[in-house]
Amino acid sequence: MLQHETLASWMTDIDDKRKAWQVPGCAMAAIQGTDVIFCEGFGHLQKEAVKRVSPQTLFPIASATKPFTALGLAMLAEDGLLDFDTPIQAYWPEFRLYDAVATNRTTVRDLLCHRTGLPRHDLIWYHTPFSRAELMERLRYLEPVKDFRAAYHYQNLMFTAAGCVIEQVSGRTWEQFTKDRILKPLGMESTYFTLADAKKAGALAWPYMSQEKQVVEVPYLNNEAIGPAGSMISTIEDMTKWLLYQLNPQAITHAHLLSERRHDELRTPQLFSGSQPAWYPEIPITNAALGWFVQIYRGERVIYHAGNLQGFSSLVSILPERQCAIVVLSQVDNSRLPAVLTYEAVDRLLGIEQIDWHARMTEEAEKEERAKLVKSSRAECKQGSVLRSSCIGTYRHPGYGEVSISAADDNYYMSFHDLRFLLSPIEANRFLASYEETYQLEIPITFHTDHTGTAVSLSAKMEPTIGAKEIIFTRV
Repeated sequence: MLQHETLASWMTDIDDKRKAWQVPGCAMAAIQGTDVIFCEGFGHLQKEAVKRVSPQTLFPIASATKPFTALGLAMLAEDGLLDFDTPIQAYWPEFRLYDAVATNRTTVRDLLCHRTGLPRHDLIWYHTPFSRAELMERLRYLEPVKDFRAAYHYQNLMFTAAGCVIEQVSGRTWEQFTKDRILKPLGMESTYFTLADAKKAGALAWPYMSQEKQVVEVPYLNNEAIGPAGSMISTIEDMTKWLLYQLNPQAITHAHLLSERRHDELRTPQLFSGSQPAWYPEIPITNAALGWFVQIYRGERVIYHAGNLQGFSSLVSILPERQCAIVVLSQVDNSRLPAVLTYEAVDRLLGIEQIDWHARMTEEAEKEERAKLVKSSRAECKQGSVLRSSCIGTYRHPGYGEVSISAADDNYYMSFHDLRFLLSPIEANRFLASYEETYQLEIPITFHTDHTGTAVSLSAKMEPTIGAKEIIFTRV
């Protein structure tokens, strides 16, 4: 255990880093063996507010939800109700993907390690009006960019499908199953699945995003439709219970949720994920496991999962051989603060020379900002190309749903879900649809006309992954 003076210095350092990254509030915990070294809140729930973040403050944990879904499936496998390598259609006959091979052969293992070949297609669920069941129905209309099992592609929709397998096999909703079989046995009584329940239950941190080097408040995002992929909301205090279980899964107090063999299987690398920047020599390799990622950091195995959601960032990390774990819950989407605090915490806990991750990632963030300015597609926009009134109307794709083109105040707009994009001309029949209220989204679109010049369809680059085809919306 660290000395009191050392711990006090560490707490000061965490708060200094929080301020440097312009994060209004965060919470962090570190564990060694069965001891919680610290579990603290830093900053405030809201900018310039009085109420401080505490160990009981609620934060959306975003994709750090995924290991809970993976654990639930492993528990059903332990019960003999499913097998990770049996095609999903054996449990869920209605499951369909774009091609017959993937439809017939996709297994739980494929879903949990992101190897179906389907790119993210996150816009289909962002601000979606669709239910979880409707999203799953629409999977069959989304084209892959790689052959089945040929490559890693991080996927929220496929993890949502993994949660639906739990529902098909257990006869309970994913939420109820996770609460009954995981949260209750671990004593995680302050963890929720919906914003409504979290707001009623206690102090919920406010969402913030970085825009033009400023941190601004944004609306909460309801992502319950993809719940198994990222809807859980928890406290740093509850997350220490999750980490204590991860470090000591066979302890009597954990009621043997899972056998050691299956627990280890979830942490076994399945394929190279290529998710770590190559300029970090301390992290030579990162792999996707089952609901987790596995990397080598300075010679040590680290099991981890990050989470990013509109307004929030999180990072859960476990070093099983060293019996230590760290969790950071934070405001500000896509913030590097959780990674900075985590890697520097690992260095402290291992008693090795400190790397200045704060300086490294600050430089990385600055390079990223400069690259955005250089690559901005806005430079392509031209004057003189005018959108014809014949393009105004509604267009539909069986997976993505509807987009509408309208005119107002001498401008043209594209509406998708409840997002409104401004249309700027690029060249004849080509426009850039831009949205800036939260994320900065830029989608090139092209109108396709018949012999009379009337638009009959539009194609839009809804999925930015290299190799992903444009989505064709047909006029209705």
